[in-house]
Amino acid sequence: MKRSPITPLSLLLATLAAGGAQAADLTNVANAAWDYDGTWRADRQTWEADQETLVQGRAALLPTIDASHRHSEINQTYESTGDLEIDGRSRSTSVTLTQPLFRLDAFYGYKEAKSLTSVAQAEFYQSRQDFVLRVAQGYFGVLRAWDTLVSAQAEEKAISRQLEQSQERFDVGLVASTDVEEARAAYDLARVNLIVAEQEFDIARDQLETLTGRKWETLAELRDDLPMEGPQPSKMNAWIDKAAYQNPQILAARYSAKAAGFTADRQLGAMLPKVQLFAEYQHNHNTDPSVSGGDPGNQLTQFYSTQPDTNSKTIGIEVTVPLFRGGGLNSQRKQAALLADAAGQRYQQTIRDISQQARTFYRTVEADALRVEARRQAIRSTRSALEATQSGYEVGTRNVVDVLNAQQALYAAQRDYANARYDYILDTLTLKSAAGELDVEDLVAVNEWLSDQESLNLYNPDLEGQSEEQMVTPR
Repeated sequence: MKRSPITPLSLLLATLAAGGAQAADLTNVANAAWDYDGTWRADRQTWEADQETLVQGRAALLPTIDASHRHSEINQTYESTGDLEIDGRSRSTSVTLTQPLFRLDAFYGYKEAKSLTSVAQAEFYQSRQDFVLRVAQGYFGVLRAWDTLVSAQAEEKAISRQLEQSQERFDVGLVASTDVEEARAAYDLARVNLIVAEQEFDIARDQLETLTGRKWETLAELRDDLPMEGPQPSKMNAWIDKAAYQNPQILAARYSAKAAGFTADRQLGAMLPKVQLFAEYQHNHNTDPSVSGGDPGNQLTQFYSTQPDTNSKTIGIEVTVPLFRGGGLNSQRKQAALLADAAGQRYQQTIRDISQQARTFYRTVEADALRVEARRQAIRSTRSALEATQSGYEVGTRNVVDVLNAQQALYAAQRDYANARYDYILDTLTLKSAAGELDVEDLVAVNEWLSDQESLNLYNPDLEGQSEEQMVTPR
């Protein structure tokens, strides 16, 4: 599974190439999140730590060298030799080398470590895709909440004006008091919706700042015209095949199954003989031994009086056979074999689940592309219906409830249109994630869909300066 390395440099270059846009865009947000997002930073460090698994697995196949040094104070008494007493110091230094010659458990342990490293690599790719999605969701979550806030304020403004007109008509006896009450009830509901929209906008803005560690004053908005052509390639099976081949979750499950199989082999190898080559060098040095008592003519007395330094070299082959260890080795072998079977089943289920996800996301994106245009047309239709209803209200053929319902339908259509655009973008990225090909370059591509002329102020949204027509016109 090959991927181009992801560095913030690629995003930074894209940012610089975008020109001198004053409002922050998606690449600015991604660059900030790259260095700040704690989840992403932890995932990167976890991946680096997991690379050591291979080194540790390979170590069991390579030579090991141990060195030791011992310093001893000696006091020995031999009563059988006439109370011979020896005092002195002894130093012993040894170096031992061992090289495995036949160790199936170590060999399969190395294979297991390679598979686990591949699992870590696949999980890192998934973490990288999750990072891209978090950035996109955070950015467009703010734009979505802002559009909802714009619509809510426009609706509250329009219904407030309708309430004023109903009150004026009631004062001159043109309408009944029920019209005023209906308009007041609709206005109260619009006020509640506006309060909720303001709260959701503040929450979305705070979530983006938590992701990036920065306070953003302005963000670039989406352009009016977006290339919403649906999934490319347009064949569903192409996306399913991509998912089966390169989805990180499938790859992680595949390598996990391999690792579990090697674990079972390693446990079996632990029951077999182990053969290793060993070599040892040892140097012993006695420092000026003091010999007292005993018969001077005794050979033992003479030996300790002239104790020489000694050097020894040993080389050989050692065979170890685990004959019986309480049944623990055989139990571990059975357990590992069962876990390997379970890992294989999880791998097959992961393929089925991810294939279904790819199929679902493909159909969702396909429907999103059609839904955007349908939502755009719905705004035109509901606006025309509102105008006709207002005209009928003026001549007395429609009542205030009809007008209020038409207004609410218009603003609902406007919100649905805005949501459909954001759904298309995020669902497209999610489909790429299911196919295992979502990368930072996709954020750069989506960044081209942002306008360098229109931006929103996160801490001072200029809602009052917009006309009702601007608030409900599809962008």
